Amino acid sequence: MKISLIIIVVFLISFFLYLENEIFELSYASTNNNITRLLNIEMISINGSLLPNGKFLIIPDPFQKSTMLEISDNDLMDSNKTIGVISLSNISNNNYTITQKTTNNNYLPNTISKLIEINNDDQISTIKFVNNFNLTSKKPLISKPNFFTYNAKFVCGSIRGDEGPLRPGHYDTDISIYNKQKYPINLSWNIVFNNGNLTNSIIKNVDPNHSIGLTCKDIKNLANLDPQDTDLIEGFVILQTEEINIASSSRNERFTNEPISVQVFYTANALDSLPQETLVEKFVFQITNDSTGKIPKSLLNKNLEVSSRTDLNSIAPQDFKVKKILSSTYNLTNNEIENIELVIKETDLGVGNMIDDHAISLLRLSPE
Repeated sequence: MKISLIIIVVFLISFFLYLENEIFELSYASTNNNITRLLNIEMISINGSLLPNGKFLIIPDPFQKSTMLEISDNDLMDSNKTIGVISLSNISNNNYTITQKTTNNNYLPNTISKLIEINNDDQISTIKFVNNFNLTSKKPLISKPNFFTYNAKFVCGSIRGDEGPLRPGHYDTDISIYNKQKYPINLSWNIVFNNGNLTNSIIKNVDPNHSIGLTCKDIKNLANLDPQDTDLIEGFVILQTEEINIASSSRNERFTNEPISVQVFYTANALDSLPQETLVEKFVFQITNDSTGKIPKSLLNKNLEVSSRTDLNSIAPQDFKVKKILSSTYNLTNNEIENIELVIKETDLGVGNMIDDHAISLLRLSPE
C-alpha cells in the first residue's frame, strides 16, 4: 500500500512539472511571436529629402511566400503611407539583400545592394538609399536647383618600380572644403577609382564658415581598403552640393557664386625618410708622394680640398678619411693607399642637409 502511494505521488509531481514546462514554452513562444519586427526602407536625395516612386527587390521574401519580394512605395504591403518610406511589419528573422530597382525620374538609382539582419534584438530596422541628381533628365525639377559639382583628382600610395607614369616615390592627397556662406550646407561626396567601381555617396553637413578635409586615409576607409597597404590608387572624388541647400531659412535668397571653396594639396616624396641636418667635414691637404702613379702628377704637392659627411662622436684619423676618398676616386687597393703620403693642412666642420627630393602643389577647383 505504501509503495503504491509513493508511486502515485511521484507520478503527480512529474505530471505537474511537465504541465508547468509546457505552459512556460507556450508563453515564451506567444511572447516571441508577438514581437513586431519592422523594416523601414527610405529613399532620399543627397540633400536629405524623401523621394517618391521607389521600388525595391528583397531577397529572400521577408514573408516567406516566395524566393524574393518586389515592393513599391505605398503599395498594399507598405504599412507607412509617408512618401519615400516603405515599412514592412511582422517580417521573419533573417539576413536580407535589398536592391533598388527604380527611382524618381529626376534622380539616379543607387545601384549598390545593401545587406541587413533582422532579429529580435532590434524591433525596428531602417536602411537608406541615397540617390544622386540626374543631370540629364529632360523633365523639369519642381524646384530647379543650381548644382555645383567639383571633380578632385587624387593619387595615394607608393611607386617603387618603373611602372609609371609617375616616377618612383610616395604620393599623398589632401582635399580641403570651406563653406564660404553664412548658412550650413549639405555636401555629398563619392569616389570613382581608375578602372574600378563607384562608391556609395556620403552626406556631410558643413557649418557656416567651417571647413572639412578628405585625405587618402578617408578614401581608403570608404573603399574598405587596408590603411597599411601602400599600393598606388588613383581616381576622382566627386563633390556635389546645390544652391537650394545654402539659401536662407526663408528660401528667398539665392547665390550666383559658388557656395564652397575646394582646394587640393598634393605631395610627393622620393625619400623613405625626411631630410635631416648632417655634419660636413672639409679637409685642405697635400699629396706629397704617390708611388702608385694613379694620381695625376698635377695634383701633387698642391693644396687640395675635399668635403665628407661625418657622424657625431665618431673617432677616425683625418688622413684615413681623406685616403678613403682617394681610394674610391682613383680605384686604389688597400696596399696602394698605404703607400700614399699626404699632409692635412686645414680642417673645418659645418652643417649640411640631405637632398630633399620633395614636391608639393596646390590646385584650386572650379565647379562644373
